[in-house]
Amino acid sequence: MYESCFNKFTNALVFYIFLLLLLLVSPFLFLWELIYTVRTCLRCSENMSGKVVLITGASSGLGEMAYEYAKRGAYLAVIAINEPESRLEQVADRARELGSPDVLSVFADVSKVDECRMFVDNTIKHFGHCE
Repeated sequence: MYESCFNKFTNALVFYIFLLLLLLVSPFLFLWELIYTVRTCLRCSENMSGKVVLITGASSGLGEMAYEYAKRGAYLAVIAINEPESRLEQVADRARELGSPDVLSVFADVSKVDECRMFVDNTIKHFGHCE
């Protein structure tokens, strides 16, 4: 009986000590994770200058991605399915304004393998390298 009571007491004691330690340590772990995440995000703003980025679906909402790469100095190849030229050209012009040294606009359908090969080959020929 004494042993059973002692076991219950030690189990409760260990539980509460562990809980207390968890409550004391968790704010520091949270702060550490926050600092690590912020540092990682700051490193995400990688310098893309001199690199080639190929973006499909650029005349749709993905054109916004082109703007972010343009701000970082990337060369861009923007691809869109055949539709009114004006939207893809607007994306290309805006990317140039934001700092992209050169933008290649290509109309192609990414669901067709031959057209995919064509725009990748055109991109490599236009920019002279592929990074």
